Amino acid sequence: MEGFGGAPRFLAYPRAFTVRSGTDAVLSCQITGDPRPSILWEKDKTPIEPSGRFHVEAKGDLYSLLVSRATPQDSGLYVCKAKNSVGATYAAATLKVEAGEPQEEEGCSGGEAPAFLVAPSSTRVCRGEDVMFTCRVSGQPCPVLEWEKDGHKLSDIFESSHFAVGQEPEDWHFLKLFSARPPDGGVYVCRARSGSREALAAAVLLVEPQVPPDGLPNGSPADGPEPPVERQRRAKAFAVSVGKHAKFRCYVTGKPKPEIIWQKDGEALAPGRRHLIYEDREGYFILKVLYCKPQDQGLYVCTASNTAGQTLSAVQLQVKEHRLRFQVQLTDVEVAEREDAVLECQVPLETIPTAWYLEDRELQPSHKYVMEEQGVVRRLTIRDARTDDDGIYLCQMKDKGRSIAEVSVRGVIAKRLPRKLDVMEGENAVFCVETQEVVEGTCWSRDGLQLRESPHIVLKSFGRTHLLVLVHVTRQDAGIISFAVGESQTSSQLRVKCVKRDPPSAPVAAEMSVAESNAALLTWCPAPDAHLRPPSRYLLERREAVGGEWVQCLATDLPGRVRVLGDSVPREADYCFRICAANEHGRSSPVEFPGSVHLGEGAEPGTPTWKLGLPRGQPGCRATALSPAVLQPRQLAWRGVCRTHGCGMVRTRGSPWSCRLRCTAPGSSTVPGWCGWPTAGPRSPSCPVACGTRPRCTCKVSGVLAQRSWWKSSRGSHAGGFFSPLHDVSAPQVCIAPVPEAERLREVPEGLPVLLECQVSPPGASVCWLKDGEAVPPDDVIALQAEGCVRRLLLRSAGPSDTGVYTCDAGDDAVSFVVTVTEAPVRIISSNEEAPHAYAAGQRVELWCQLSRPAAPVRWYKDGEEVEAGENLVLEQEGPWRRLVLPCARPQDAGEFVCDAGGDSVFYTITVAEPPVQILQPRRPLPVVTVSPGETVTLGCELSRADAPVRWAKDGVRLEAGGSLVLEEEGAHRRLLIPTARAEHSGKYICDTPAPLVLGAADPPVRILERDVLPTRRHCWAMEDLVLEVHLSHAHGEVKWYKDGEKLQDTGRVRLEEDGARRSLVILGATGRDAGEYLCDTGDDSIIFFVTVEVPRVVEIITELQSLTVLEGEDATFKCLVSPEDVAVTWQLNGQPVVPGKRLLVTRSGLCHSLTLQQCQLGDAGTVTPRAQPWGRPLTRHTGRAEAQVLFVRKLRDVVAEEQGDVCLEVEVSHEAAEVQWLKQGVLLQPGSKYQLQESGCRRTLTIHCLGPGDRGTYRCESLHDRTQAKLCVEREYRVSIQTPLADVETFEKETATFHLELSHPGVPGVWTRDGIRVKPSSTCRISATGCGHSLTLEGLTLEDSGTVTFTADNLRCSARLLVREPPVAMVRVPRDLGVPETGVASFECELSRPSAEVKWFKVRVCPNCLQHHPAAGGTRTPKPCATRSPSPLATLAPCPSSTERQVRIVQDLQDAQVREGDNAVFTCEASHGDVKGEWFRDGEKIKVSGTVKIRQEGEGAGTRHFLLLCGVRPEDTGLIRFAAGMAVSEASLQVEALPIRIVKPLRDKTVLARHKATLECTVSHARGRVRWLRGDTEIFAGDKYEICNLDCYRTLIIHRVGPEDEDSYTCDAFDDRSTARLLVEGEGAPRGAPLGAGGGTMPHSRGTPGSLSPRPTACKGLSTGVGGAGWIWDQGLVPTLSGMPLSGAPRRSGDAAALPDSHCPHRELEARMWHSGAAHRQTNTTAGRWGHASPPERMDTQTPSPACSALRALH
Repeated sequence: MEGFGGAPRFLAYPRAFTVRSGTDAVLSCQITGDPRPSILWEKDKTPIEPSGRFHVEAKGDLYSLLVSRATPQDSGLYVCKAKNSVGATYAAATLKVEAGEPQEEEGCSGGEAPAFLVAPSSTRVCRGEDVMFTCRVSGQPCPVLEWEKDGHKLSDIFESSHFAVGQEPEDWHFLKLFSARPPDGGVYVCRARSGSREALAAAVLLVEPQVPPDGLPNGSPADGPEPPVERQRRAKAFAVSVGKHAKFRCYVTGKPKPEIIWQKDGEALAPGRRHLIYEDREGYFILKVLYCKPQDQGLYVCTASNTAGQTLSAVQLQVKEHRLRFQVQLTDVEVAEREDAVLECQVPLETIPTAWYLEDRELQPSHKYVMEEQGVVRRLTIRDARTDDDGIYLCQMKDKGRSIAEVSVRGVIAKRLPRKLDVMEGENAVFCVETQEVVEGTCWSRDGLQLRESPHIVLKSFGRTHLLVLVHVTRQDAGIISFAVGESQTSSQLRVKCVKRDPPSAPVAAEMSVAESNAALLTWCPAPDAHLRPPSRYLLERREAVGGEWVQCLATDLPGRVRVLGDSVPREADYCFRICAANEHGRSSPVEFPGSVHLGEGAEPGTPTWKLGLPRGQPGCRATALSPAVLQPRQLAWRGVCRTHGCGMVRTRGSPWSCRLRCTAPGSSTVPGWCGWPTAGPRSPSCPVACGTRPRCTCKVSGVLAQRSWWKSSRGSHAGGFFSPLHDVSAPQVCIAPVPEAERLREVPEGLPVLLECQVSPPGASVCWLKDGEAVPPDDVIALQAEGCVRRLLLRSAGPSDTGVYTCDAGDDAVSFVVTVTEAPVRIISSNEEAPHAYAAGQRVELWCQLSRPAAPVRWYKDGEEVEAGENLVLEQEGPWRRLVLPCARPQDAGEFVCDAGGDSVFYTITVAEPPVQILQPRRPLPVVTVSPGETVTLGCELSRADAPVRWAKDGVRLEAGGSLVLEEEGAHRRLLIPTARAEHSGKYICDTPAPLVLGAADPPVRILERDVLPTRRHCWAMEDLVLEVHLSHAHGEVKWYKDGEKLQDTGRVRLEEDGARRSLVILGATGRDAGEYLCDTGDDSIIFFVTVEVPRVVEIITELQSLTVLEGEDATFKCLVSPEDVAVTWQLNGQPVVPGKRLLVTRSGLCHSLTLQQCQLGDAGTVTPRAQPWGRPLTRHTGRAEAQVLFVRKLRDVVAEEQGDVCLEVEVSHEAAEVQWLKQGVLLQPGSKYQLQESGCRRTLTIHCLGPGDRGTYRCESLHDRTQAKLCVEREYRVSIQTPLADVETFEKETATFHLELSHPGVPGVWTRDGIRVKPSSTCRISATGCGHSLTLEGLTLEDSGTVTFTADNLRCSARLLVREPPVAMVRVPRDLGVPETGVASFECELSRPSAEVKWFKVRVCPNCLQHHPAAGGTRTPKPCATRSPSPLATLAPCPSSTERQVRIVQDLQDAQVREGDNAVFTCEASHGDVKGEWFRDGEKIKVSGTVKIRQEGEGAGTRHFLLLCGVRPEDTGLIRFAAGMAVSEASLQVEALPIRIVKPLRDKTVLARHKATLECTVSHARGRVRWLRGDTEIFAGDKYEICNLDCYRTLIIHRVGPEDEDSYTCDAFDDRSTARLLVEGEGAPRGAPLGAGGGTMPHSRGTPGSLSPRPTACKGLSTGVGGAGWIWDQGLVPTLSGMPLSGAPRRSGDAAALPDSHCPHRELEARMWHSGAAHRQTNTTAGRWGHASPPERMDTQTPSPACSALRALH
């Protein structure tokens, strides 16, 4: 727009509002303009200076005026003026400040915050006594007091006659309760408000009930009539399983608040371990029976009574037991404190696993809880029982029954704290403890910090009762609350749940009007539920219609409409707009306005300009139309409705020139008027006014209904002004004809049009329509019409918000209409009524319907009675949908359900069939039952229903009881008994049920709803709260949360919350360790969340500056290393920023930043400081007189040295005071017995003693300015060669193979590999080295073990081939000669050594088809019958009249054998006949041939001598060996002497960082070795702190989150041997141990392993990513083998050293553990366990740490 394009414009105007005195008031507006306008605030024409209570703020284009602690004098008209070089504008708003409360007395003024001089005191009274709380309060202005109980106002819960509140002289206030009742007990809070400040104090009231002697409510006689509810036959039934909770809810209203008494079978219930009685947040009175037992069955009655009467409600509780029950249940136990408590029960079967629970927490075996299983007996021993061990314990069979018992701990504390307490934020948390007697010296604490009395903490003791009240808790109050008295303590976890607040709903009815050119009128309406979630502002966004991005262009707190002009967009284009609502809890989804509009810079639409005629010499100005936005009443404060529109007035101040105003009317000429002030030039003759007076302009038009517009100048420093109407000019009186009352009272249904009309005279009279006193603006819904004398108001579609009083005001007369819009009746649009509703027991039933109105209430009925929500019936409401859900249908749920919506209803007929009969046991009956004649036969099964009938049948014939058959029924068990079995009883028996059998039934699955829309990838910042939330299909569903496979527990930072069907995981103050994969598992469904936590990067200055002293004229260079590379570093010299110039050079190269001062002068001396932002620490160094940079005059050279010798590396630096450091492979070297660092003048030397192969590598010497490096090569004194190479081995499966070679020199270490994979010692692999010989023995070979075996030592390499073949097939038992009668059956058998071998049968001189080949079990081959007799070379078939039985006897008995573990045991026995088949047994079990068991038979015929060979026996092979041949038996005992368990690889000292994990590991000589771990002399057990792992021969102790307190000596005790190591902790004030090898210390070693180890530091290598497995790499000379012989390459002398990891590198142990848990443990190849762990590929050492090592450092 020409001359107007950047003028200030209001995008959002300040609004008028009312505040109370003492509160803060904020006036806000949004202004745009180019250039940026200056803002001036005025009050009642007086500029406001920002000071004192007035503060002015500007954030972007949002400007605010804050009035602190507003007073009534601050009321008035506030004006915001905006001005820039282009133009100016203004807006006004009215602020009204109401006076304070009437209780404020005169003379109370000032600014003192309220304070309690005397706080109310807690008290305890008996029922019927009066209670008085008094307090004394100070403050200015005088405080106003309010009392509340448990968060409720007293007037809401008490009748007015029950309490009195008053004030006494000297600022004393009181609250008095008359005739206290038990419901009056609670927490009373007194609030004192003074202005905007407040203080509070709390007190506790306990009301002791006076129970009548008979124990009945209201003193009813015991022999009187029973309660009416007990005689009702239709008491509601409620069923629950054993061990589950039963929750009863009763909703009672009344004043005074009713007193509630719960009874069971006529006896009053009191709160206890398993009975919780309380009132929930919704006003329900709750009785919760925890962990129900069968004896909890009965009639529960809730009796409510007050002074007005009594009412009661009853429910019948049924407790269902599991079909598989405990044989002996747990019994309640009572023990004294510090004694052991023992719980014992018996399960039906020994094989059934069980788990122990303390209420809802599963117990794990530890020194505290000892769990034993002896047959069917299950025992739990609770050692050293304390108060917190008091509770309910459960023993549960897996997926089966439960047994419950209570453990009572007698001690000082009689009633302990609950294990956890959940309260909402802002509520009161009450903790109560009772002691056995009155005690002193009690202490309350939270997270170990003692709590003291404060306004928010109430501590009170009433005799034996001790109370702690936390008033209005916040999330910071959560933690472990403990009560301690003496040595007794009880604790509870306080969890504070936050009320979930949702962002506002999206606006509705968004429309865009483009009637004006180059402008858009945007209108919208707030959401229907805006009163529930009110928005604080609306955000308007725009984007170009083609390819644009959404950009916020306006934020306003005024709903309704916005006018967007063309000059508010950056360029001309088609634009789209959208709007969303926002508040402090978030923003709604955006709603896009339909269509687009073309906008661009140009003239303001509808704003023509005219040149004004001004006096000569005055600057020109243009006139612009006053838009409706400027003329609206709230900005210009119109004092009434202008009816004549004939004149107007403008107020300005100090104008040196006049401006001309004119009023135009369509179809008429413009009547200009002039107004102005005296000037030096000629004045306008039409309207001369004096300076400071009110100018007035007048115009006259032809008709009162003509449209008019006022114009004002739009240029100059005084362009703004206020318009207000002038006094009315004479006009004819307007009259409105009377309207009948029937037309003035209108009641219409929602959605129909409403037409209001009246007649006025004269016909051209103007009227104004008002609704509830406010003007009605015409819009799309409301239309205002005028035709002659008729005036109409039309509501096109009436809604509930249109209800009100409508007034047609003609000035002299008015008429009102009362319009009532009724809501349309609720209709049921759709439902699943027509769907079949036949269900089986256990299925999920869902009945739903859709209503025509979302907020309409409905009622559900079953068989004419209204249903109540509970565990078995869930009522859901979601928008217009209403659902009734039966999670697990039962037969009693069948019936007619009705959903009644008031005006409409829908009916559902539900049928629930009995569950099908299931055979629970046996799952798989034995295929054949074999009994001897005369024995008793029992065939039984267990059914799922005790009343289900069964049918027994034998070979298809139905059986009846009687004769020799007995049919029994016992509960769900059915049995068929045959007392005396005979041959005719043989056959196939079937137990059949009438209905098809179903093997098991499952509960309805618990699903995760809306999983497709859940954000599974979550990102949050460090220290923010992370909330993961899911909704389940069942409110009772249980979920488990896991992080990276580890189950999460509810702790201080991690909270597991439940709210109906919603399950939440809340992590308070997320850190980088909380990133990972989170799994929510319901058992039937699961979902994974991927969480990333972004941690602000840490800037670190790695190398600090070095102080320099240089000579005048020399250069001084300061260098520092800063990580990471992209950090900006600024330099300061003497506190002033360094500006690079000719003498000051600032450079950077990677991590190195440098500052060079060229040609230094004496004035340059000072402090140089680099600053790395944002988290770097500034470093300060001084310049002065010293030597120049440290350079190496003579550098390192490569060195070749001999093994076992010493070597000296030497450099020469540029000056004597220079400091250098030595590194090997990038690892800093420390002086010690291995390394000696010396300085002599400018010479710097490194001496390495007793060289070994591990000392090879690159050594580097560094200064701050220079570095030099060289390679060290260690050669042996002799040359090793292979004297006897490896030889190929070919053997059979399950045999043993040994590889052996000899070297030229002893003591040379070597490595065995198979197919490139390193071989480690194991139970099937033995490695030995004796002198020059090296051996590898492989046992129990398989076909897959074939491959290439290689031995490597130094540069030598020798290989051999291993070939494993199947053993040849041999006949273990040959066919025997037979004699059978003619036409009889002849059976030849032979036993082979391999089951899969093929055989052929031949009959000599007879056709082979006469014999048929039939394979039998195992290696036996059996021909079928043959009637032909013929001789055979292998066996002879001879006819005989009958078979005779021979008498077999034992000629030579077995002899007892006693052998050592690993040796072979041989048993020999001789029978009288050689063709007798013999069998071997051990402890009654038949011995079968295997790789370690050989059975032979030698002698004449088949052989009379029988041999049993047991190879490599173990201690578990001890037992009774029995040989049986026919009826002959011989027995002998086998005793195996176990070898002692030795520790072949001892523990090593460990240094770890605080809060990290420490791992101590050793290797025992046998996988069966049992060890125990000790800390000092105290045994360690597995738990949260310690993790104990036993894998093969490895024994590992893992200590989690170590701290300084964990520093100690740890011992692995193998009973026959032990090893001890020291654990050192670095960080967090822990003493830092010396690096390994720093002092020539010795490595700890196991007993029986002589000698000490001298450790040497090695480089921290990176992890390998190669393929081929993983494994530990150590010097094999340190580890003895299983046989006690040293491994290959063991040192020849005790002084020989081995390369061990450097302890000062904390990453090496982590790297090794990661390598050990790598691919080698995941190999599935069968050879992995046999050949040990593989070694990583060889890697070349580098000069700097590898990236993997750097990554490990970053992890630390």
